[in-house]
Amino acid sequence: MNKFRRNDDSPQNQGPVTNERIRSNELRVTTHDGEALGIMSKQEALNLARQQDMDLILIVPKAEPPVAKIISLNKYNYELKKREKLQAKNARASAIEIKEVKFRPGIGSHDLQIKMKQAQKFIDGGAKVKITIQMRGRENAKAQDVLGHFIAEINEHLDNFKFEQPLKLAGNRILGVIQKDE
Repeated sequence: MNKFRRNDDSPQNQGPVTNERIRSNELRVTTHDGEALGIMSKQEALNLARQQDMDLILIVPKAEPPVAKIISLNKYNYELKKREKLQAKNARASAIEIKEVKFRPGIGSHDLQIKMKQAQKFIDGGAKVKITIQMRGRENAKAQDVLGHFIAEINEHLDNFKFEQPLKLAGNRILGVIQKDE
């Protein structure tokens, strides 16, 4: 076994520091309701926790003196997981989705209308829309004309939007990002 590898029994892998595993001799203690009990010795806090059939859990180890809470370990772990799930849910909800609409310069007018309706639906749904116009061969020679034409088409077919990144030439593609105008 590698001598630099951490042992799986290390405190970092066992969750919160509880009861006898708390190293500090003096603690600032709170109850499960959040009521401050004050600063007391580790032994006093442990006795108080045991009287209530609960655990002493180290909450803020870097504070002076460290903060410990008298609470059931199962309840503490449940609340911790619940808080993590809520944070993950909020992160997913606030993430803005980016949809992409791709086409070529020779696209038919009806097909372009369908693509624009699709883009409008994405914008109305709150997503950003990346517009990609892929050019091949000799189509690159008329890139500026194509760029001007598609800016006019976008302005004609879409409403309630703004350019986050205006359409611009990038190699053999014209790229841009639009989003809902608020």
